[in-house]
Amino acid sequence: TLTGHRDAVWSVAFSPDGQTIASGSLDKEVRLWRASDGSHLRTLTGHQETVWSVAFSPDGQTIASGSGDKEVRLWRASDGSHLRTLTGH
Repeated sequence: TLTGHRDAVWSVAFSPDGQTIASGSLDKEVRLWRASDGSHLRTLTGHQETVWSVAFSPDGQTIASGSGDKEVRLWRASDGSHLRTLTGH
């Protein structure tokens, strides 16, 4: 069990190497977890609405999150830094 989100979780994705899990929630956050033991790695913040979807790039280097704020945010998987925001949806 991975606990930490403050509201319902709507999306979960495994990294291509199976080592990391990303979860998106009604609490407007993306959380990253170590798959082997469920430990929380980091929280990615910046969305203004529910995070409805999360996905890893095929190489596992980037995470995309889609939100009710009409934005897709791209994050560096290794350190959680925000790379860019895609708008216009």
